[in-house]
Amino acid sequence: MPALKGSLTYARFYVDGEMPEDFQERFMRHIRLRAMKPLQPDEEDLERSGWCKIGEPFEIELTYDDVFYNEYLNLGFRTDRWAIPGPLLKNRMRDAEAAYLQKKGREKLSRKEKTELKDLVSRKLRREVSPATRVVDLSWSLNEGLVRFFSHSAKPAGLMTELFTKTFGLKLVPESPYTLAERIGLSKAQEAAWQVMEATDLADEESLKFSLPDDEAAEEES
Repeated sequence: MPALKGSLTYARFYVDGEMPEDFQERFMRHIRLRAMKPLQPDEEDLERSGWCKIGEPFEIELTYDDVFYNEYLNLGFRTDRWAIPGPLLKNRMRDAEAAYLQKKGREKLSRKEKTELKDLVSRKLRREVSPATRVVDLSWSLNEGLVRFFSHSAKPAGLMTELFTKTFGLKLVPESPYTLAERIGLSKAQEAAWQVMEATDLADEESLKFSLPDDEAAEEES
């Protein structure tokens, strides 16, 4: 989901921790260390995430101007994953098994042989296809201590927060009513009232049941 164009929908995270005095230089060093490293066919890794330039997912040689804009730190969070189509892998496996059995003069593969053959076929196929690439934009308002991550999906957010902590040495706290209340600042009386509040269902179980029109209900009964 892009930050620079398109619809603006994002998840918000608060940055927990103290910023170092030389944060710009230090951050740039750590960002470059964890910039995206494209997957290679013969590697063991089937998925990898890293930083890229915002709006340009295949630009991974990052400069200061690529990252910092006024009081914002902007990055793309890129994830590559090998996603070989199932039918293609199945067809290649069938051919590979037939050739292997003919060579060995046998009728059946052992479980170990089948696993090893599948790994070999998968590696060969990776040389013919490209990894699936997903990029989500991230914009960190340094003055506010607020990160906007342009996705609401749980898995990308989880991977991003892990990489963020490794890169910057700071934790991200997802926005919620509780964290928002804490940042706003409440009086002692308000804090006490907040602590005893409980979530309330605005509709009971009976009111949530789906009701059919009379004619459709009659058909259901028949």
